[in-house]
Amino acid sequence: MDREEAKAAGIKHARRELLAVLNVMYHIGPFAFSSICEALTHLELPDDECVKRDLTYLCEKGYVRWTNEQAYTPWAKRLYKLTAAGNEIASRIDKDPALEP
Repeated sequence: MDREEAKAAGIKHARRELLAVLNVMYHIGPFAFSSICEALTHLELPDDECVKRDLTYLCEKGYVRWTNEQAYTPWAKRLYKLTAAGNEIASRIDKDPALEP
């Protein structure tokens, strides 16, 4: 595996872990950005920017939604929730090639 493949595999792994974290809270309610970052500490990501990029990507795919209603809410105060489509991806009922190993 070359460096680019390893980097892509790392990104996919982080995104799957992010979905798994949000899946835990799927039936309870939204998850705070800071809580998401804390739940991903085992990945030893270099900074919160990685989590921001992955959340943005997953929101664009429709797997996660930002639940705050105010525009321009700072990242530290944002709340996220897994969508039904995200739940199916996290539960491995449906597959997304961009998130598969």
